[in-house]
Amino acid sequence: MSIRVWIACVCTSVTVVAGCETTPTPTEGLASAHSVGDRGRAAFDEIVVSVPMPGADGPYQNLHVAVTAFINPIRKTAGDPWQAQGIVQRCEPRVAVRLSRVLGGQAATAVQEAERLRELARSEAQAVVDEAMKRWEHGSDYHVEVAVASLYWTDASVGQSAQLRRWWW
Repeated sequence: MSIRVWIACVCTSVTVVAGCETTPTPTEGLASAHSVGDRGRAAFDEIVVSVPMPGADGPYQNLHVAVTAFINPIRKTAGDPWQAQGIVQRCEPRVAVRLSRVLGGQAATAVQEAERLRELARSEAQAVVDEAMKRWEHGSDYHVEVAVASLYWTDASVGQSAQLRRWWW
C-alpha cells in the first residue's frame, strides 16, 4: 500500500469517527433496534454490611446490597455511551465505601425496614455517580439511574462471595 493511499484511509477514518454522535431513543413512534433499551449498564459487586437486628439469632445480621446503574443519553451528544459506562463503573469503589459507611451506621434494623434501606442505598449511590458525571464534559447529556437490584439479610455466617475480576473479560 502506498503512503498516499494509507494517508487517505487514515484521513477518511478520522473524519468519519470525529462526526459521530449519540442520540437518545425517540419518545414517540418506532425506533431502530439499537436505540431500544438502555444504552449502557454498570452492575456493581454486592456489598455486605453487618447491621444490628433485634429478634435475630445473633446480635448482627449481614445485609447484602447489589447496586446497578442504567445509562442513557438525554440529548444528542458527542459523548460516547462507552465513556459514560466507564465513568459509572469506576464509581464502584466509592459507592461501596459510601454504602458500607451509611448502612453500617444505621440503628437496629428489621426486615420491615427493607424499603427504607433500599431507598437509602439507592440515593447514596446515586449521589456518588451524579458527582462523577458532573466532572465529565458530556455528563449532562446522560441520565444515569441507579437502582438496587437486590437487598437481603443473612445470618453472620454468610459473607461476601469471592469475586475475581480480570481485565480481559
